[in-house]
Amino acid sequence: MKNSRLQVRIGEVCRISNGFAFDSDQFVTHGGFPLIRIRDLKTNMPSLGFSGDFDEAYVVSSGALLVGMDGEFKCYEWQGPPALLNQRVCELVPNPIYLDRDFLRFWISQELLRIEEETAFTTVKHLSSRDIQALPIDLPSLLEQKLQATRLRSQLAEIFVGGAALKEQIHLADVLPARILDEAFSWRRPINSQRSTIKPIEEWSWMRLLDLARLESGHTPSRRRPEWWGGHVPWLALPDIRKLHGKYAYDTSECTNDAGLANSSARLLPPSTVCVSRTASIGFVTILGKSMATSQDFCNWICGPNLDPDFLMYAFMASQDYLRELGSGAVHKTIYMPTIESFHICAPDIQEQRRIARMLGERLGAAETLTEGLYSRLGEIERLPQRLLAAAFDQRG
Repeated sequence: MKNSRLQVRIGEVCRISNGFAFDSDQFVTHGGFPLIRIRDLKTNMPSLGFSGDFDEAYVVSSGALLVGMDGEFKCYEWQGPPALLNQRVCELVPNPIYLDRDFLRFWISQELLRIEEETAFTTVKHLSSRDIQALPIDLPSLLEQKLQATRLRSQLAEIFVGGAALKEQIHLADVLPARILDEAFSWRRPINSQRSTIKPIEEWSWMRLLDLARLESGHTPSRRRPEWWGGHVPWLALPDIRKLHGKYAYDTSECTNDAGLANSSARLLPPSTVCVSRTASIGFVTILGKSMATSQDFCNWICGPNLDPDFLMYAFMASQDYLRELGSGAVHKTIYMPTIESFHICAPDIQEQRRIARMLGERLGAAETLTEGLYSRLGEIERLPQRLLAAAFDQRG
């Protein structure tokens, strides 16, 4: 088998043509002749046209193999209209006597992946047509190339189908928590900015939230006083909240200290305080797993004896879309304190709250485990093409 392979540089069996440095003053967003830039390779839809005269040698047609030479190195099969080729995109045209087109597409994809890995820590990555021309390739016979390309095409198609099916499962898993919450609250919104006219669930009732919990605001100690930061008091802020949504908070990205608390309006809140984001990430909610302070971006609820903190957190989660609608402001949406002070909650007695909270904790935990597993499997599937190509072209005879 080794003797049947032709060992050459890819430039000897493939024409590699750069595009042209067209005058940007003649780029137009409407009309003109379509122009392919690197950003257009994924969409197969040129975003600009060229209004000047040009050499037809720089025009490529549907089916052309194109490689972007800045940033992310990938080979694309152009499926768009005939278009001009920009200078930072090159076209690969195999000599059919020596090189099968599909074999070339799979081989160059693997080589570009290898180059990507080798330049992973390079700030600005560039590739030239000379770099590609110099790449060594071991060519089996044309028949073997075609057979290998056919096998790879079939295997990659199976991977694609498997990935598509898994993405559909992930979509269903992503919406599962919302469905679980809606079902637990009988498809009713449990939080309202005033006493709701929505009929409560049997043996539930609408109550003013301030009658069940104490409302506390947060604050940010002065950033001009570095000695007030880096202490032992966890300080919950917006950068923390998305990863803590629906969970207990034990760690934060920043901490303040006793001096920070003493010299600001920030307060040390007790464990089990329910913290709801009221700006930017409106409606994201967590429960403090230990004593913490928060920024002013949160409204913080310290539950009384007739309100379970976990139940309150899940009630806010089930009402997140509604909470976002309450935000106002031209640039950054905010729920202002008068609106928050008017909140009402629909809830049963404390024992039923705790039962519902335990059930939701179990079901939402199971849904999270399912989703994490699906994303892990998707990551494995998305790495399969690279592994498949690496295995296919790692045999040098």
